[in-house]
Amino acid sequence: MQRHDGLGHLQFYSALKPLSIVCIAILFAKFIPDYHIIHQWESILLLGTSLSFFYVSGMGYTLVSFVKRYEPDDWPKIFGTSFIVLTVLSLLSSLALIYIGTTVWKDYMHPEILVLYSIFLTGSTAATVLEYELFVRKSFRKLFYWGGLNFLAYVLLPTLPLLLGYTFIYSFYALAILGLVRFLVTLSFLKFSFGQFDKYILHKLYKLNLPVILSLLTGTGYVYLTHFILQNRVSEMDFNLFRYGSRDFPFFLIMANSFSIVLGGITASEYPSEEYWKKVKRSHLRLMHQLFPAACIFMFISPVVFSGVFNPEFKPAFRVFNILLLTLIPRMLFPQSILLGISKTKYNFYASVIEFAGGMILVYLFLPVWGILGAALAICLAFVLEKLILIAFCYKEKISFLNSMDLKWYLFYSTLLILSFFTIFFMDS
Repeated sequence: MQRHDGLGHLQFYSALKPLSIVCIAILFAKFIPDYHIIHQWESILLLGTSLSFFYVSGMGYTLVSFVKRYEPDDWPKIFGTSFIVLTVLSLLSSLALIYIGTTVWKDYMHPEILVLYSIFLTGSTAATVLEYELFVRKSFRKLFYWGGLNFLAYVLLPTLPLLLGYTFIYSFYALAILGLVRFLVTLSFLKFSFGQFDKYILHKLYKLNLPVILSLLTGTGYVYLTHFILQNRVSEMDFNLFRYGSRDFPFFLIMANSFSIVLGGITASEYPSEEYWKKVKRSHLRLMHQLFPAACIFMFISPVVFSGVFNPEFKPAFRVFNILLLTLIPRMLFPQSILLGISKTKYNFYASVIEFAGGMILVYLFLPVWGILGAALAICLAFVLEKLILIAFCYKEKISFLNSMDLKWYLFYSTLLILSFFTIFFMDS
């Protein structure tokens, strides 16, 4: 995975998304210390994400490798069809969000806020096709500018109205406008027309994406379900602490997720050549050198960060953050990308079902004993379980998974991160 593959550009763009959410969390905690507003924001963000993450992520994981199997002349039909699929799915998600918000969460969800956020959700979800279109076409400068503009808009629009003294509803008016702008810009860049819709492409996308979407829904879905469980079983402040502590770990792992997407594309075109294994191992080692030392540093400074960057009342969230930071250890294994690249997506689904069951059992066992820390530990252990199962499937398919990594460096860094965790855990007890 050399520079021309655009991994760094995709990592930069992908990192901006969770970073923007972190920036909003900081602004809310520092300048709008109304914990009811924070709880309302975190709740609608949780609801919107949980209703859309599985197909947005599923499309993201598969679209790059799928496109690279076709000639450039076919790409407009692929992106156009993907855009229609995401638009339809996001509309369904928005309807579900409004329904849940006006029934289950009717006590603290204003209907107007739900409608406005649904407009934002629909427009922004459909627009995710654009980032992959720019990436595949190697329009990296446009990807950079598009990512930067989206970052600034998403951070400023929901927070400025509150900072200027307006009510929370104006934040959602601003977000609705942002969703519409993203949707229209995507239409323009894709030069979209309904003639781009292709049933054959749709069938191929469905066949490739469905196992991945189901695996995300049944696997990673338990992480979102854990948040819903906590909302009903812990205090409003503990819920906010868990949300703040768990928010930062996707940001820290975004480079690994981007690597996973690119690895799927490389596997689809180069596996199983000898050069393929050398390239993957070299890139994986470079990624470990980048992420593990930084993770150890973040492990030690997290108490100060949560107390200083947010406010002292949010300091206990660092323990959730540190536990979830340990998920970097299983996240730095990429059997799912190799299996995806050779179109063995059914194994991702099988592993995710086991992960879901294991994760939920652990959450219900650990939550009464250790509270929100127990929920975080359950998530971490479920990630480990999933990766072990996927590695076993690799060997079932006669894929020498260990050839993709430097095992000595991996074990060294994993041990170092675990030691860092226990050191800061007992130091701050």
